[in-house]
Amino acid sequence: MFVILSLIIDLIYWLNKQFRYISDLIIGNVFDPRFDIVLVTGGVTGLGRELVLQIISKGAQVVVLDILEPLEEDLNTVGLTHYKCDVSDPQDVLRTQKLVRKEIGVVTVLINNAGIATGKPVLDLSFQEIEKTIQINLLSSFYTIKAFLPDMMLRGRGYIVTIASVLGYMSPARLSAYGASKSGLIALHESLTYELGSPSLNPQGIKTLLVCPGQLKTGMFQGVATPSTIFAPELDPAFVASSVVNAIELGRRGEIKLPLYSKVIPMFRALPWPIVEVTRRITGIDQSMIDFKSKISKVASSVSSLRNISLLGSKNVSTEVTPTFAVAESTPQENKAALSQTEIS
Repeated sequence: MFVILSLIIDLIYWLNKQFRYISDLIIGNVFDPRFDIVLVTGGVTGLGRELVLQIISKGAQVVVLDILEPLEEDLNTVGLTHYKCDVSDPQDVLRTQKLVRKEIGVVTVLINNAGIATGKPVLDLSFQEIEKTIQINLLSSFYTIKAFLPDMMLRGRGYIVTIASVLGYMSPARLSAYGASKSGLIALHESLTYELGSPSLNPQGIKTLLVCPGQLKTGMFQGVATPSTIFAPELDPAFVASSVVNAIELGRRGEIKLPLYSKVIPMFRALPWPIVEVTRRITGIDQSMIDFKSKISKVASSVSSLRNISLLGSKNVSTEVTPTFAVAESTPQENKAALSQTEIS
């Protein structure tokens, strides 16, 4: 009897070993809170904060890079470390990476989430607004990847999650810089994925995941109406965060598109322009940004000549230019801290 029981136990252990071997071969690395250190950019508010809270609830260590100070209720959260860092500044990113490695450890899950938006026509955008949008939304992902990927490659373990947007596939009028930055993130994800090797073989042990949600219920696009509350509903950030966390726990690669309509949006790029035009008119996508409301305080600078119309992005020659940036879920106290990143010089 004892011999048979011992053989059954040995068989269970052997089967478990084979299952783990097959799982590692097919699935590869999965997020494990016992070993992984997670870094989230723009993790103080909005979707970033939801990601942080849900990952911490799993028992993992989380590092947040943000120019905003953490919310008071998050200050004493166990497992959460905040570093004030302007992710649009490569030197600041490199400096912070050294601090994180020294004080916390090697980051093995990088979630690039930081982002801002400006809702203006191209001619009304100042050069500074264009540059800041591209720097924070797109270039910061290049900077963090260059800073944190080498340590992942040395360990043969890592996850790079890119938070893009469905607007990277179809961008509405008045959102050119934002849409361009999100399109750039999609291209960055695709190129990086295959630089690391074929996803099916995953020779570097590092996975990539692209997240393209629709409009979120955050302050970034306050006042923007979705084309349809049924077919294009606003997404709860907690729901999107749970989808991302669940995906990295399962070791998913590829893309997550939410909600349902976002899965067919990329196909519109291949359609003739008359069909696309009719679709855009029916959905009202190009009217959605007219009521866009920024949450960052307006910063004014004067314009003195007609030549500066295209330079500073003002329609008026002698009036003030009021470029505005939106940072998800910013409060009046946070706005003051955010001005350092959105100030016009």
